[in-house]
Amino acid sequence: MYTPGPAFFQWPMVSAYTPGVGLVTEAVVPSAPASVMPESANRAIYHPIVIVTTYVARRVWWVNGESATGGATIEVGIYRDAGGAPGVKVISGSAVQSSATTVQFVNVTDTALTPDRYWLAIMASSGTDTTLFRSASSIIVDAAMRYQQDSANPLPGTATPVESTANGIYLFGFATTASP
Repeated sequence: MYTPGPAFFQWPMVSAYTPGVGLVTEAVVPSAPASVMPESANRAIYHPIVIVTTYVARRVWWVNGESATGGATIEVGIYRDAGGAPGVKVISGSAVQSSATTVQFVNVTDTALTPDRYWLAIMASSGTDTTLFRSASSIIVDAAMRYQQDSANPLPGTATPVESTANGIYLFGFATTASP
């Protein structure tokens, strides 16, 4: 007799906040999203996700904040895990920020992500335009939740991140759909 394995829900948009995929929970991030400037221009921020069933990344996305008029280029990427830290880039996409307070999508080559740990990366070329962000409890945020890399414009082919002491977790990720 055949017994099927477990069925896993496929989220249409995946981020560090996605239940069952991302590692961020309300206990980690007790604050509401806020519109904030990047910590530093050209700094990559990496957050881990765990894929338990094959997903196909079709677009990357981020949420623009209240100011998106300065011409900042945002790049979002997905990296393979390298022993608990970001390693080799799988895919990325970038665009100049468009309208304020909107989710902005960039098409990428359809890429299958098989079960494993991955790292989502985001980089902004300007330190003045804003994206949405949530502050996490600094006691909980450590290298298990966030790495960073300066001078990462464009996102590098292989990450060389350092542990981050900051406690912000940005709202960005990848989409499994070709359109909303």
